[in-house]
Amino acid sequence: MSERSLTADLLFPDAFNLWLSWRLLAPSGDVGRLTDARYLAPKSIKDYRACAVALDKFFGRLALGEIHAGHLREYQRTRAYCDPAGGAWAHPAGANRIRKEIALLIRILRDARLWGDREERCFTRLRAVEEDVPRALQPEEQARFLAVAASRVEWQFVYWYAVLALQTTASTNELRALRIGDVLLAQGILQIRREGAKNKYRIRTIPLETPEVIWALARLVERARSLGAAAPHHYLFPIQEAKGHYNPNRAMSDSGLKKRFNAVRAAANLDWLRPYDLRHTAITRMAEAGVPIQVVMSFAGHMTQRMQQHYTAISLTAKRKWARSTWSEDPAQGFPVVGENESGRRFPQEKLHRA
Repeated sequence: MSERSLTADLLFPDAFNLWLSWRLLAPSGDVGRLTDARYLAPKSIKDYRACAVALDKFFGRLALGEIHAGHLREYQRTRAYCDPAGGAWAHPAGANRIRKEIALLIRILRDARLWGDREERCFTRLRAVEEDVPRALQPEEQARFLAVAASRVEWQFVYWYAVLALQTTASTNELRALRIGDVLLAQGILQIRREGAKNKYRIRTIPLETPEVIWALARLVERARSLGAAAPHHYLFPIQEAKGHYNPNRAMSDSGLKKRFNAVRAAANLDWLRPYDLRHTAITRMAEAGVPIQVVMSFAGHMTQRMQQHYTAISLTAKRKWARSTWSEDPAQGFPVVGENESGRRFPQEKLHRA
């Protein structure tokens, strides 16, 4: 068998399709419908395709051999400062997005033996930008959002989803990838498998410890079964392929919750809220309760160093509060009350009285 090679004369779109085909088991890219055998996770394939769409708007008419470091520098500039009125892209991209797109292009060029140390020395990559800490619902906002979601029958799906997210810390991708077999109500656990986990450190088993989350999950399982999800491998959130028709063998898309979620957040006057913010809210509640960061991470999975520091600060504040209420506000415990003498030295007040 002979396999086509990446050559300098290939236009970028053809080069990308060839490069990606080497990493797929099926030429169509429809991997995983009948088998779990794959080289790449579906999310990685989706990310590569999204990057290629952006790159194609600049490099689409260039052959690989024509692309040089100057093109990449110009791409970074125009991608970051594009004109929405007349540019190739509708919105400017952030540094991390541009870095990801450039990294894909360089991988293709390297595989074609068109990018090496010399080209790397001529090119300066953008600095990575650590993402801002996401916003969490305040306790009052959380209560308001849940009350609004539970107030109408057509919004109850959002209510069940929110209860599940808030009591498991699971992200949107993790929840959408759940299958019926991952929900073990009798054992009181929820399994997050590799399919939905962001990385291997996010594969975990989450305990279900309150009647509320058990109830919400039971309602979601009932809903899934009513939509045709009967087998353990069927998705808890099946996709709607046509009006009134759901396919339990495919997971709900990113937009599957969008319409109802947006309606609830508007009614609750929380227009900034995104489904992913429910995970951050859940972890914040744990930190506010003084849960040690190691326990939070065991529950919620891997997080960046910056997020660890953020939640640790919240947890420490909570510990200080509990320490004050435990040891400073109960005179029955017999701890001496501290005062000062004329020299400014601090002593228990009972010693000052004896002096």
